[in-house]
Formats: sequence, structure tokens, C-alpha cells
Amino acid sequence: MDHVDITYRLRRIGKTQADIAHTLGVSPAVVSNVIHGRTTSFSVASYIAMLVNQDITTLWPDKYVFKPRANQKKRNI
Repeated sequence: MDHVDITYRLRRIGKTQADIAHTLGVSPAVVSNVIHGRTTSFSVASYIAMLVNQDITTLWPDKYVFKPRANQKKRNI
């Protein structure tokens, strides 16, 4: 899904980027940048995903994929 689809879905439910920014206490530019994939913010992306009833990885498949940390050697303390 691209930024046009996300924006369209938000408009269909009556939400603007300014509404989201106000609700989350961030600037509208942050919301726009997240929607366009220029920056990441898990809280903003999660909220948008919830609003449009989609999984965050469906909206931004390359941005919010959590990988387990590599095995680290145990330290003897």
C-alpha cells in the first residue's frame, strides 16, 4: 500500500494528518513523513494502521519488521 492509498483510507474515515498529529502530540510533518515512508515512528505508524484497520507491516512492509537480536555470548559475572 502506498501513501496515496493510506491518505485515501484516512479521508474515508474522516481523519486528516492534522487530526492524527494533534491526537498524538506530534507535528503534521511527522505524520506526513511516516505516511510517505521518509521516516519511521512506531507510535504514529501503529495509530495510522489501527485507524485504517490494517497491520503495520502491510502498510510499510520494509519499515517495521522486527528481527530478533543475534545471539550474544553470555558473560560470566
